[in-house]
Amino acid sequence: MEREFKWSIREPDDFDRIADSSTVSPLITEETRLEMEAAYYDTVDGQIAKAHGGLRLRRENQDSVVCLKLAAQEGFDGARKAREEYEVQAPDIRTGLAALPEAGAPQEICDGLRHANLIQLGRTIFTRFRFVLQYRNCTCELAFDYGKLTRHGRVGPICEMELELLDGSESDFDALAIQLQHEFDLEPQPLSKLARMMAL
Repeated sequence: MEREFKWSIREPDDFDRIADSSTVSPLITEETRLEMEAAYYDTVDGQIAKAHGGLRLRRENQDSVVCLKLAAQEGFDGARKAREEYEVQAPDIRTGLAALPEAGAPQEICDGLRHANLIQLGRTIFTRFRFVLQYRNCTCELAFDYGKLTRHGRVGPICEMELELLDGSESDFDALAIQLQHEFDLEPQPLSKLARMMAL
């Protein structure tokens, strides 16, 4: 189960201000920069959208990852998301769908999608500045994403921050997220990249 908070960021310069703050900087145990490019897919009749899910093939630097998300839940004014998330390294979408059940994804859904007529919905292209944080009894990932969404020749911006629970206490994770939201006056982003891309 993926658990994360997502916020809109006004300016990319705010990334450094937050990461270098006395609140965040002492918690950082690891830093990474990733160049991301993802293609999103659905069936012609929109089976994944009807299930409130998402299917993507994303390049993360040199790695290629297929991810299936299902059953989103929301909280904290739309900033917090919880949903089923399954991912595997794979070179293409159908190879990934064949392997996803080994990562826990529903076999019936993956088999149906693998044999369906899939269409590409659009793409995201962005840079992710990723920090692993250790806070009390939880480990989480703080990510700053900056780039663009594209669909049918239309383009939209990506400038956002995500905090995702990797391991440990959910209550400590929520406490850190709420602290960051209040301290930096963060605006909740209730819509996923996919949802914003589809709205272009």
